[in-house]
Amino acid sequence: MVTCTATDARQRTASCTFAVNVAAAPTIAFTRFVAFGDSMTAGEDGNTLSFSTPAASDRLRPYVLFPAPKTYPGVLQQLLAARYTAQTITVGNQGNPAERVAPAGTRARFSGVVGSGQYDSVLIMEGANDLTDRDAAVFGAVIDSLQAMLRDARSRGVRPYLATIPPQVPGGSRALAWSLVAPFNDRVRALAASEGVTLVDVYAMLVSNTALYINNDGEHLTEQGYAKIADVFFTSLRSTLERAPTLSFSPSGVEWFYRKP
Repeated sequence: MVTCTATDARQRTASCTFAVNVAAAPTIAFTRFVAFGDSMTAGEDGNTLSFSTPAASDRLRPYVLFPAPKTYPGVLQQLLAARYTAQTITVGNQGNPAERVAPAGTRARFSGVVGSGQYDSVLIMEGANDLTDRDAAVFGAVIDSLQAMLRDARSRGVRPYLATIPPQVPGGSRALAWSLVAPFNDRVRALAASEGVTLVDVYAMLVSNTALYINNDGEHLTEQGYAKIADVFFTSLRSTLERAPTLSFSPSGVEWFYRKP
């Protein structure tokens, strides 16, 4: 409560009292994040309406990435920085286009990232490229590799978050394995539960509006899609890592005086 008293030259006074509510800025337990994945983490634009040359024999989609601030790690960093204003938040982007989870090289790359000492938490969203052979038999090897990555991160004191992969739209040039995405994500959900890590269900939050979120190739994301993925991660990080603000400011009273000269 604040009391204000005004006194004029004739010693006449008037007072008022009002409440001031002081809210501390929220804080988050970790500030150094890294997103690990494939081209969808890197931020590839799936717009197949643009081609490198007009020749019919060379109609290949150019390799185009969204600007860093429009990738999901870039948007996520902006969301975190806007909420946790008292802290410096970073979200590194370790997206590697065309990467598959199962090969040993991916696990070695992952070990290098989480073992660098630069990060407190790793956000894993990967597996779409492993499905391109359209063979569900790959599920076992992919899940085993994801499990190894989760355990590797935790052994190094880095908290992992595991995401389902986005939906694919049938008919898209890169969506040949669209029917495998849902059952694969069921395996990802089961893995997160068995390992006791936080699941970030990207698929569930995008599947209801693929026309808005999935670009023309049927696999990669639109700008709105990447922003939505960032929002899904942000919600998960906020719910699991945000710390309740504390205040130590408790004055017995404050009084201001105004005296007219």
